[in-house]
Amino acid sequence: MTSTSIPFRILIPCDYSESCRQALDACATFDWKMPIEVFVLTVQDPSRPDSDGQDVEKQLTGWLAAFPAGTSIQRLNASGRFVNVVLEALTAHDIELVIVGTRGSRGWDGVFVGSHAEKIVRISPVPVLAIQQQPRLAGIRDIVVPIDLDHDPGALSACLTKMRTLFSGRFHFLVVETNPAQNEEAAIGLLSEYSRKLGVSHYENAIVVAGEVAEGILKYAAQIGAGMIAIGTMGNPGPGHMFRPSVAADVVNHARIPVFTCPLREVSMPQ
Repeated sequence: MTSTSIPFRILIPCDYSESCRQALDACATFDWKMPIEVFVLTVQDPSRPDSDGQDVEKQLTGWLAAFPAGTSIQRLNASGRFVNVVLEALTAHDIELVIVGTRGSRGWDGVFVGSHAEKIVRISPVPVLAIQQQPRLAGIRDIVVPIDLDHDPGALSACLTKMRTLFSGRFHFLVVETNPAQNEEAAIGLLSEYSRKLGVSHYENAIVVAGEVAEGILKYAAQIGAGMIAIGTMGNPGPGHMFRPSVAADVVNHARIPVFTCPLREVSMPQ
């Protein structure tokens, strides 16, 4: 994260769809507590010529008017494969957060259909905030944080520290057990120790049993009325890793609340 004197740099990929409007609106109305610089990236796919250029540009200009006066907004236009262009922009402009709009359980909208938004979640080197149809970023009180007990809490702790500069809700550390035969008491003990190592206050621990990890995360979030899910992802994880990027993408695709995904370092628990 940045200091208060340096703008926090946000990228919003835009396809002129309703999902794009959602992401822009959420960014425009949230109290960032710091100066921000917003980069709005529109991508021209060479295989899909844009026949409505003037109309969509007028529409986007109207959406950008929702930002408070004085907000630094940079327009970026590029041509090429969507995800590749997004990744290039992240590096070229030192982006710290990507905001994308989704259609929740009804699937991805516009250019985000299928692979685009999912790939951003899977491979982005910076956090991604996925916004559903009715963004509620202000006043979030409960944030579900799925825990992988097999990996060092240091990486997740750094992610939560970043989140604390943006959101002040209570963390709910969650372990999803897909094998109900495991010792629940032992799992509770491990989770309690792990939570203490994260070095945060105002949190609760929970363990749920579900057939799939994403299913357990979503059900628990709905059960407690959470306002956000925050999930760490690992690069190139092994096949048994519960937080492989596909799990995060599945959560993003089906959640009805904002989802914050954060890339973590691939490290092991200290012995």
